[in-house]
Amino acid sequence: MPYKGLPSTLVQVLEARNATQDDINKIQQLAKVSDFALDVIAKQPDLLSQLEQPLLALQLPATQESEWPSIIRRWRSAQSCKLIWRDIAKIDSVQQTLLGSTYIAEQALSVAFDAILKSMQAVHGVVRNEAGQQQYMVVLGLGKLGGGELNFSSDVDLVYAFTGHGMSDGERSIAAETYFTRLGQRLANLLDDVTAEGFSHRVDLRLRPFGASGRLLLSFNAMEQYFQTSGRDWERYAWLRARPVAGHIESGMHLLELLKPFVFRRYLDFTAIDGLREMKSKIEKEVQRRDVMDDLKLGRGGIREIEFFVQAMQIIYGGRTKSLQLKGLLASLK
Repeated sequence: MPYKGLPSTLVQVLEARNATQDDINKIQQLAKVSDFALDVIAKQPDLLSQLEQPLLALQLPATQESEWPSIIRRWRSAQSCKLIWRDIAKIDSVQQTLLGSTYIAEQALSVAFDAILKSMQAVHGVVRNEAGQQQYMVVLGLGKLGGGELNFSSDVDLVYAFTGHGMSDGERSIAAETYFTRLGQRLANLLDDVTAEGFSHRVDLRLRPFGASGRLLLSFNAMEQYFQTSGRDWERYAWLRARPVAGHIESGMHLLELLKPFVFRRYLDFTAIDGLREMKSKIEKEVQRRDVMDDLKLGRGGIREIEFFVQAMQIIYGGRTKSLQLKGLLASLK
C-alpha cells in the first residue's frame, strides 16, 4: 500500500492531488525527519510541488492588518518546510540552510516592522526632532541572528534603539520614545504571540541595556553613554555579532560604529581577559550543575565552548587586528 504509515490527513492530501510517485517519495522522506513538515503540508497541500523552489519574500498587505499574524505564520511555516526538504534532499549545504533560516527571520522582522511603521504613521505621523529632522528606529539582531547562522528553532535576540528624541507630526502627536516603544512592542507581539497557527519567532529582548528591568529601547546617545560607563564584559561578547536587521539600517550601522570601541579595544585589556575567565568559569559551573557534560551544545568541546573560544580571541585581539571583526562563527573560526 503506497500510503502505509502516513497520517490520514496526508493520505487525503495525496489522494486529492492524484499524487505522483515523486510526491509520495517526498512525503515518506519528510516523515522520517520532521512531523512539523508533515503538518505544514497537510495544511498547505500546494507546497508539495514547491519544495525545491527558492524561499519567497514575505508580503503584508496594508489593507489586511487583522490578517498579518496568520499571513506571517503560514509564510514562515511554508518557507521553513522548504528548508527542511532542501536540507534532506542535499540541495543546500549546512551554511546555506543557516542563511536560509536567517533570511526567514530577517524577512519577518523587516517586513513586519515596515508594515507596523506605516500603520502608525497613518495615525501619529512621522517623528521629528526640534529642527524638523526625521528620527528613526533600528532593530539590531544579536547572537546567531546577527551572525547570519540562525538555527531552525532558535530564538531571535533583539535590541531596539532610536536615533533621537522629538515628537510625531500627526494629528495624534506622541513623543519619540513612546512612539518607538509601541512599535517595538507591536513587532515583538506580532512575531512571538502564540495563535491557533503557532508563532513566527520567539523574540528575546533581554540583552538590551539593563536587561529585562531596563527600558525597551534607548536613544543612540543613551546607548553610547551606557556602554561607556556601565557596559559589562559579557555584553562585549554579546555585541560581537550585533547587526541591523530591520528598521533604518543605515542608522544602525552608524550606531555600531559608535559602539565599536566598547567591543573591540585597541590595546590588550587584562581586565577583559579576567572577565572572560570568570565568564568561562560560570559556564563550566552551570554545565556541572545541570549535569550536561556530554551535551552537544553545552558540554565540553560542544558548540557553546567553540563559540566562546573563538569570540574570546576576537575580543582580545580584534581591536588591533580588524580582520577578526567578523560576525559569523564559521567565518571567524577560519
